[in-house]
Amino acid sequence: MLLPPLFVGREREQQHYQELLGRESPWVLVITGQGGNGKSTLLRRLREQTPKNTPVVLLDFASDALCVDALAVLERIADQLESYCNKQSSLAFKQALQQGREELSANKHMNETIIAREDAMVQGNQLTMSAAINEQHRQVRELVRMALFTLVDTLRPMGLVIMLDTCERLYEAERLVMSEVGSWIMNDLIPALHTHLQRKRRHCFAVVASRMPLSLEAINEQEREHVVLPMLDESAVNEYLQPVGMDMALRKRVYDLTHGHALCVAIIRTLWQERGEQPFTLADLPTLQEHFTERALLKLVGERILDKRLKKPFRELTRYGTLLRSFNLPMLQAVFPELQLQLDQFRQLINYPYVESLHNGRYVFHDLLREIQAKEIREQEPNKWRDYHQSALEHLTQSTPQSPDRYYHAIAYDEEQGISEWWDAVTELHNYDVDDLSALLQAAHDVTLKLSLISQAQRAFLQGRFHYFRYGSQLEAAQDLYEQALGLFRQVGDRLGEANVRKALGDVQQFRDEREAALESYEQALGLFRQVGDRLGEANVRKAMGDVQQFRKEMPAALESYEQALGLFRQVGSKLGEANCYLAQGRVALAQENYQEALALHTDAYRLYQHIQDGYSQARLLYYRSLVYEAMNEQKLAIADIESALPIAQALNLPFVDLLQQRLGELRGDTH
Repeated sequence: MLLPPLFVGREREQQHYQELLGRESPWVLVITGQGGNGKSTLLRRLREQTPKNTPVVLLDFASDALCVDALAVLERIADQLESYCNKQSSLAFKQALQQGREELSANKHMNETIIAREDAMVQGNQLTMSAAINEQHRQVRELVRMALFTLVDTLRPMGLVIMLDTCERLYEAERLVMSEVGSWIMNDLIPALHTHLQRKRRHCFAVVASRMPLSLEAINEQEREHVVLPMLDESAVNEYLQPVGMDMALRKRVYDLTHGHALCVAIIRTLWQERGEQPFTLADLPTLQEHFTERALLKLVGERILDKRLKKPFRELTRYGTLLRSFNLPMLQAVFPELQLQLDQFRQLINYPYVESLHNGRYVFHDLLREIQAKEIREQEPNKWRDYHQSALEHLTQSTPQSPDRYYHAIAYDEEQGISEWWDAVTELHNYDVDDLSALLQAAHDVTLKLSLISQAQRAFLQGRFHYFRYGSQLEAAQDLYEQALGLFRQVGDRLGEANVRKALGDVQQFRDEREAALESYEQALGLFRQVGDRLGEANVRKAMGDVQQFRKEMPAALESYEQALGLFRQVGSKLGEANCYLAQGRVALAQENYQEALALHTDAYRLYQHIQDGYSQARLLYYRSLVYEAMNEQKLAIADIESALPIAQALNLPFVDLLQQRLGELRGDTH
């Protein structure tokens, strides 16, 4: 029988916390340390030591929802404060939250439409639309935040502690760049909540746990204290292992081997108990090496203990279950039918210290174990690697086919086919919300995967596209990823991949108004597309070059580029590309006051958009054609175009509905 968890050591950190609660400043305690070294356990301990009259709000960013949804963060805080606050204010907050979610839900297709038409959009207009979407989210977030602050005003206790755990999840995958929601939490919400309570003559403290240092731009150094959580010292390891009956000599060797890494010590303690009447001896542990590294430690735990010391079915589950990115009981039963896993066994498994809860009914083995175990299985047991990934893939295909885990298993089972399916899923961005897209990208970055260079290149390229099209403010992140992808594509000699990246780099440079650099990138992409015979790629580059030339008022050059792109789009049968060229040519004609030509070109584009049933482009075209009619003093026709565009835009929840309504009002006013 497993003994209950035991808390040992950490006296210094506990003392820091008590000092924090007894002063005005610093009011933030930042705790950093490597994964598995006990940060979450320490937070739970500090929570228990908090005075009873001081509520503690705990936000654990191991939850995906909290990492990407600001409203979920506000709701979680309100839920934990509800019993300390006025019921009427609590009800008002819930109403504000519901109203905010309904408003965002009504416009959730806004981002999807922009991304789905990325090539059809005029570059200058895309930033405006993206900014409008971001502003709407900001306004909703701020309204709900103010409702939370009104709720906090009724807080009966005089103090409040906010504990933030697993804060490394607030950073983008493979980049030390804090996400939009993460930055808002750390640099806006928490400082603002502290200031708000301070004005009410109340106290607000924060304890932040993360594997990596955090970007706290709004909290100066005098307001925060930073503690690096060390390994457990030898006395703490002794105290932790003694209750299970381990003798002094073996406790000393375990400490030497683990260097006091909390998770590894906890694993060995559990495994000792699993041995029952056959406890370990010194002979079971390898001789300590002079330069024993952490990697050797993990190899010891993975090979010597987890594989051989656990009883069935826990031995097999701990070894091969690490291939699963996440699991629940039905999945384990489907992947490992031969183990005939029962509910009580599953409950015992998830209580092991190396199994973590994902807070959605699913669990995962600690990344340290997954990485080590998976590497050995992939290299030493390739048949089992494929068999178990195939079983997991089949299970998820039937139960949750859109799960990011399904794509992870598809890649692990057959990298070429899996990456192809994953590529299709990510490029169909309009089918997913931001958190879904993030999860898909993270699935391809799983610690157990060892991708080929070409797959790494494709992964970096798509992640760059994600940053570019989803967040206009993250152009630098997009460019860094594109540069990474470019180097990989060149390394493997993939000219088509290189061409696509060159085109994408040109788009980033165009957004930054680096027109000369953009043209240079487009020229390089053009040459590569020609080499591989990709006429559609060449057409898209020609169109992009024309946009740059139009912005630079080089109208003859722009028209020449559009004409070349038009011919190529016709050759490959791209009606959308052809229509986009007509629209671009029409805008040049409008700028040159060739109104009849502009009208004819806009109308040709409109007919093609109607032919391919592209509602988004139809609404956008009607807006631009209304400008032509207005320049021709045809106010009624301009009004008619806007009146036709409005119901299309409203039906599709397009981001420029307000713009159309505003323009309609202006045009009608001109006729009075």
